[in-house]
Amino acid sequence: MSTEPEALRPMPTRRELFAAFFKIGISAFGGAMPWVRRVLVDQKRWLSNEELTDILTVCQAVPGPNVVNVTVFFGTRCHGVLGGAIAFIGLMGTPFVLLLLLNALYHEFSHLPFVKSAMYGMGVVATAYLVSFAVALAKPFRRNPWANLLCIAAALASALLAWPIAVVLLVCGAVGVLLSKREIL
Repeated sequence: MSTEPEALRPMPTRRELFAAFFKIGISAFGGAMPWVRRVLVDQKRWLSNEELTDILTVCQAVPGPNVVNVTVFFGTRCHGVLGGAIAFIGLMGTPFVLLLLLNALYHEFSHLPFVKSAMYGMGVVATAYLVSFAVALAKPFRRNPWANLLCIAAALASALLAWPIAVVLLVCGAVGVLLSKREIL
């Protein structure tokens, strides 16, 4: 039940899977989930926005970084365990090598004022990038005031009350079930 305007393409080959996650891995500065959405939904059309939202929802219930969980989930869905490994290596291979190099450089130069200022500026950009991703991901829910209210409640519970994500998922999931039984969601 996709509301996406264009038909979805068939699942990727192993080579296409690796190439897509390699692209995400070398492009995703400040957070990879917006890039996952851009590549898998907008560019390749292997998933609808709703499918990505569903996958992300499942992956948030599992420990670990969401982007890694989504990567392995999608790769496994396409080509089994080997597909999960291919997608993971595509995503994490280049950043792993770069982090080894950057760690040495940061350790050497982090005390310099211009490095501290640059890190602060990059943090601001990363925050804005994550907010834009959240807005894009929430697109299917914009017309439903109850879904918007649930989204705001989840954000407040997580950000202001510091509830663990597992608790937020359980509570909001239960509320979602109750609202759907009343045909509100």
